[in-house]
Amino acid sequence: MEKSDILDKFSGKSHKWLADSLDTYLAEKVILKIDESVKSGLIKSRSAKSLINSFKDQEKFWIKFIKTVGRKNFYCLCQIIDAENNKIEIELTPQELMNSHVLSGTPKSLKLYSKNKKDKGIWNKSNDDGFIDPIQYPPAEEELTELGYEMYKEWELEIQNSGMSREEYKKKLFNTSVIYKCKAW
Repeated sequence: MEKSDILDKFSGKSHKWLADSLDTYLAEKVILKIDESVKSGLIKSRSAKSLINSFKDQEKFWIKFIKTVGRKNFYCLCQIIDAENNKIEIELTPQELMNSHVLSGTPKSLKLYSKNKKDKGIWNKSNDDGFIDPIQYPPAEEELTELGYEMYKEWELEIQNSGMSREEYKKKLFNTSVIYKCKAW
């Protein structure tokens, strides 16, 4: 591997940010480096925790390539930078750097540091899944969570695919001769 290969990786890019999945060896190396930096006092634990949570939210980590160091047996000097601009230096092998993906922007421009706060209870039922809900009122979005709706939809499709009526399917599935109904059903 040559230094020119590394420079070619960033040709045409105005930045030198790399990213990769959290299930790689390099991700472990980055998280261990953050942990070491907290223990040595280079970064506050609050900032480190926030950065690692951002990694988890985005399901990837990111680092900035700074320069290559050395001549024949060179390594790549990179920085782990958090939202508050705290910098932790980390050394990568040229192969580790080449296996990572170049980000299409900076972490701040891509809003990678921001929290993906989900509004609890607010979700939109997709109409492109082909499922027609037999219950018209109240709407599923008001009564169920997204996971609850998925489970309900799977149950309804299971009944439809059986070719039996709802009562027949329940009797067969639960091995009973009588199914009691409450007033809500």
